Amino acid sequence: MVVDAIHLDNSPEEQIRKKQLKNPFSTSHPVNSIAMDIPQIKAFNANMDGIMDELLPELEEIYKDIHQHPELSMEEFRTAKIAADYLTKHQFEVSTGIGVTGVVGILKNGDGPVVMLRADMDALPVTEDTGLPYASTTVARDAEGNEVGVSHVCGHDLHVTWLMGAARLFSEHRDQWQGTLLAVFQPGEEVGRGAQAMIDDGLMERFPKPDIILGQHVMVGEAGAALSYLPATASK
Repeated sequence: MVVDAIHLDNSPEEQIRKKQLKNPFSTSHPVNSIAMDIPQIKAFNANMDGIMDELLPELEEIYKDIHQHPELSMEEFRTAKIAADYLTKHQFEVSTGIGVTGVVGILKNGDGPVVMLRADMDALPVTEDTGLPYASTTVARDAEGNEVGVSHVCGHDLHVTWLMGAARLFSEHRDQWQGTLLAVFQPGEEVGRGAQAMIDDGLMERFPKPDIILGQHVMVGEAGAALSYLPATASK
């Protein structure tokens, strides 16, 4: 996995934001204008768990399809179309071809913070040998023209799937939140080009500027565990 470069913002304004972010349930928190107490949070989570159980069969089929049809970095045309069509179905304003294959979906739901959820889409030039019924048999040519097997061995098939599922949940339960949601499907993470390509294509100028960006990554460990947090801003 290659992590795209970011530029730290240490301005006085950013220092204030860092202090606010230390208490995620404060009414002054930039991504939560309405405080929730612990019982409300637990009730909300329990309700979402039940809804997720109903959504999982659909997400499983999406995951298997994307896993079986991986695409190399900056060539994620099929995956991008799947994501874009799904966002459109669930009433997002959708823009495609951002930084070659990137997809941006906007869901506006009244006044409130702008939150970006980001998932990467590309696979790796690795032949899959798992024996799974939905294993990849895809063969493609890499940047040097070599014929290579292609597979999702870094979890980006899961990343795309969870973001599609999250997008549907936010769309169908707008009574539970307010603000603006950006669903961003990024190309070319493995080669370190995709995020910069989207920024160069006007990601931060053409769309609402996010107050916070969440870009989770799957790994072996406790579900929902947070490894680190770093306030930062994208920069050329």
